[in-house]
Amino acid sequence: MGEAYIAGVAMTDIGWHEDDPHDMGARVCAEALRDAGLLPAQVDGLISTPHGYMADTRKMIAQRMADYLGITCGLMLDVDSGGNSTSVAVHIARDRIREGKISSCLVFAAQREAPPNRIKEDIVGHFHLIKAANSLYDSYQAAYGLISPLPFYAMAVQRYMNLHSIPPEDIAGVAALLRAHALKHPQAAYKEPLTVEEVLASSFVSPPIRRLECSEMHDGAAAVVMVGEELARGNPRAVRIAGMAEAHDPTSFAPYRGEISRFPCVGRAARAALEESGYALTDIDVAEVYGAFAGMEPMMYEELGFFAPGKAPEAVREGRTTHGGEVLLNPSGGRLSLGHPAYVTPLLEFIEIVRQLRGEAGGRQRPGAAVGLVHTEQGFINGSIVAVLDKGR
Repeated sequence: MGEAYIAGVAMTDIGWHEDDPHDMGARVCAEALRDAGLLPAQVDGLISTPHGYMADTRKMIAQRMADYLGITCGLMLDVDSGGNSTSVAVHIARDRIREGKISSCLVFAAQREAPPNRIKEDIVGHFHLIKAANSLYDSYQAAYGLISPLPFYAMAVQRYMNLHSIPPEDIAGVAALLRAHALKHPQAAYKEPLTVEEVLASSFVSPPIRRLECSEMHDGAAAVVMVGEELARGNPRAVRIAGMAEAHDPTSFAPYRGEISRFPCVGRAARAALEESGYALTDIDVAEVYGAFAGMEPMMYEELGFFAPGKAPEAVREGRTTHGGEVLLNPSGGRLSLGHPAYVTPLLEFIEIVRQLRGEAGGRQRPGAAVGLVHTEQGFINGSIVAVLDKGR
């Protein structure tokens, strides 16, 4: 079986956009192809995702892009698996390339949410979006009118803090550190520093989660160009996907059994991806981890295996997860400070790791980074995908 590489990457600034998502997607697709040094005629596959959660539904998104770019495909899909969607797309493309079914694949996503203030101004006109958001949950949860995962995460963070005697200052410190990372990223949504004191002074949105410990649903677009060995040959900037695995727990959103602060799928996916790659966790130089709330970040670090249960907040406080530490986690600023257009987010994580391994991450660069990890999830971390990337052997 052959190898698969990421040869080209591109992303927009993350924030709030007025552009049509198709136009944003077309721009990043063109930029990613230029970065890979490929023409549209050299693309065999095209995969995309929906344009958002609180957004009007569009069909045949990949087909429209193929028409616009003039791409003749052997693989074409629109994928929807929540926050994991573009990771699923990368996983599918990798498998098809390694099997020799296609030689290349363009994976892209563009998200533009309906602005919350417009929804508030016209609840009736946007009720179809509210109803669609409520459909994420099962019949028991949905009966309470849920349109946000926030209360589920609040219960998990509360349980985690109680089990391990984690003080609020340590959780606030995670948010402050991620903002410091994002200040080195020119395309990040947030440009202002953030202190622990400011986080702790922000209001509760669902205790123990404070407003500045939450990611916001942003707009943006990103694309990656994946290629097989022949197209990667002679391209020193191509980054290999050395291992990739996914794992899913038997839950639809909030679990009704087991420990609410544990997410076994994360560890299973990480172990399988590492085993396939031939690397150990200690070989990882830099990682992008999917944490939608400050309190979830240390929990994910622990589930991945970087730290023992309850020990990640201490590691963050001691500087072991930042520049100069033992492993650089979320140098992009993570979901809290780079921004979080959920369908686009996994591609943002892949792009950060590709840039790190290429040595193109600017002020965020970990010197000598050779092996990186990407972790993504869906729902209330009901399923996870982990990929291990390297410079190729």
